[in-house]
Formats: sequence, C-alpha cells, structure tokens
Amino acid sequence: LHHLATQGYFQDDTFLDFLRYLRYWKQPEYVKYITYPHCLYFLDLLLTENDTFRKELANFPYKNFLLEQQFYSWQFRSRILYGGGVNE
Repeated sequence: LHHLATQGYFQDDTFLDFLRYLRYWKQPEYVKYITYPHCLYFLDLLLTENDTFRKELANFPYKNFLLEQQFYSWQFRSRILYGGGVNE
C-alpha cells in the first residue's frame, strides 16, 4: 500500500474504480477464499470518501505503524487460536 501511495495510484480515478470493483470479494460466495480477511478492511479504508488514509499511506512512519498493528493483531489472534505455548 505504501508503494501504491508513493507512486500516486490513489489519486488515479481509474485505479480507484478498480478497487471498487474488488469489493465483490466481500460477497459470501467469494469471501470464503480470502486467506487474510483484514485485507477487506483495508479495502474499505482505501475507498472511503475521506482520503486521509490514502494520503497517510505515503508517510513512512504511518506505514510502519500499520505494519506493527497488523503484526500485533496476528500475534494476538494466534495466541487465542493456538494457545500461548509451553510457558503459559
């Protein structure tokens, strides 16, 4: 997403139309094939009328913040699903 933001894709109406097209993945017959469902949340954020999220993605510190939050989310989900390991 950072690369797309820094290359100006999020200012291109044609590219935004393509992202709107990708919303079909949210339909039940397709969503079952999604491995990382958080990508649909990011898709929604990219398509909001307020373009703050798209602009912030070009900032390196914001990109790192999103990466950290995504990692912590996966880490938390993993602990819930699979347990904390031997020491817990």
